Amino acid sequence: MMISRYLWLSLLLMIVYFLYSRGFIEEIKSHLTERTLNIADTIYFGLNENSGGPKVFTMNELKRHTNLENGLYLSILGQVFDVTKGEKHYGPGGTYHAFTGRDASLAFITGEFDDQGLTDDISSLSQRQVKALDDWLQFYNANYIYKGKLYGRYYNQDGSPTAEFRKVQEKLLLAKREKAMEEKQERMFPLCNIEWNRDTGTVFWCTEKSGGIERDWTGVPRILFETAGAQGSSSRCACVNLDSKEYEDNKARLSEYDGCEKYATKCVLRNKT
Repeated sequence: MMISRYLWLSLLLMIVYFLYSRGFIEEIKSHLTERTLNIADTIYFGLNENSGGPKVFTMNELKRHTNLENGLYLSILGQVFDVTKGEKHYGPGGTYHAFTGRDASLAFITGEFDDQGLTDDISSLSQRQVKALDDWLQFYNANYIYKGKLYGRYYNQDGSPTAEFRKVQEKLLLAKREKAMEEKQERMFPLCNIEWNRDTGTVFWCTEKSGGIERDWTGVPRILFETAGAQGSSSRCACVNLDSKEYEDNKARLSEYDGCEKYATKCVLRNKT
């Protein structure tokens, strides 16, 4: 019976020494004082931090990084960055201080800094808005220090992506495809130069550089509709090469401006009186 007690005591001492030698005891005491983490979280994430790979933060750990003493950290789409060098913007009293110590991905797009806006739930965003949020993520990757991942909506405890992360990536992929299609269309049908004058009306004209697209043809102004034959759909002025295959394939989406010559590179729409 006595031997059994000594064995248990020895085992307990070994566990305490293991935790103390890796700094876990102080970490546990700190979190217990702050009432932010339980012991299991501390041990798990302490092991993760010492594993040599990217750190996986808990939400409670991230909340500690809202001041210069601990560093200013923020998370966007589950990725954590040290933005301390941007103290002017992210420090206490700074315009973007509300972003620190949390993942407030939604607010990067909505600009709403209330409790509902400062959230990592971006399910309400459109594909284009998700693309804009990803642009923010690339900005932080390029300008600030990447610290790891945030355990929660987008990453699991081991740092692997969650189902929510994959949903965001699917939206992002669709947005990029849509953007690529728009850029392709802009190359096929560049924007016209447009000028409005109170006396003469609106002038549309095409050059070899109009719409920011340099090419070896000028084109003529045409109305380009979003949907074939949909006169009520959104439209814009496009410079069209009447000798191109693109013109032949998209005739149903193109229309001449009233009162303009068919082959004129410049068109004037007079003001109605």
